[in-house]
Amino acid sequence: MVKRIINLIKLIQIIKARGNWPLIRRSKKQLLEFILCKNGLNKKPLIIAIPYWFYMLKGLDVLVWRLETFGFLFASNLNDQQKKT
Repeated sequence: MVKRIINLIKLIQIIKARGNWPLIRRSKKQLLEFILCKNGLNKKPLIIAIPYWFYMLKGLDVLVWRLETFGFLFASNLNDQQKKT
């Protein structure tokens, strides 16, 4: 339980540092559907989505990888110039 809380704090720090804010602002609905598991790839009812995210916080690396895959996070090896292009 404590590890998941620590991972949640780390995830918030990662999003602040590497978040693709222009994409997040443009596609708030898509991000919300991703979080609530309403998109076509990972469709779940809300009752099951909450424990799913609680389980996902156990391994932060997979969650960060998924956010990078969907474009909500920049890769960790990019510099500021590469992020703007």
